[in-house]
Amino acid sequence: MSNNPAPAPFALKRPCGNCPFRNDRQPFLSRDRAQDIADSLEADASFHCHQTLSYESEDGSAELTATSKHCAGAMITMEREGKANQMMRIGGRMGLYNRDELDMDASVFPTLADWVEAHG
Repeated sequence: MSNNPAPAPFALKRPCGNCPFRNDRQPFLSRDRAQDIADSLEADASFHCHQTLSYESEDGSAELTATSKHCAGAMITMEREGKANQMMRIGGRMGLYNRDELDMDASVFPTLADWVEAHG
């Protein structure tokens, strides 16, 4: 039996200071990258907070770890549209995710389309 706590993939409740989904920060992604992310979210992919990824690979690319967390900004934006992705729905059924715990008043875009549009 391990003393390590179980991973909490839905632990983030509000977007981090550099969250790309924040609407009170200057957008910094290319329009193509934002569209790719939005398309993947609408196709039930997950998007993880950059602060919870590992950048220790040989090429410095981001990698998921056992402690990576789902991006709160992405989850809030999706919930505002009623588009919870597959992992959010599964997490809800397993008692790991609760929409009511998200900071729904956070400064994020109201829709994925608005978010993509801002990254022009």
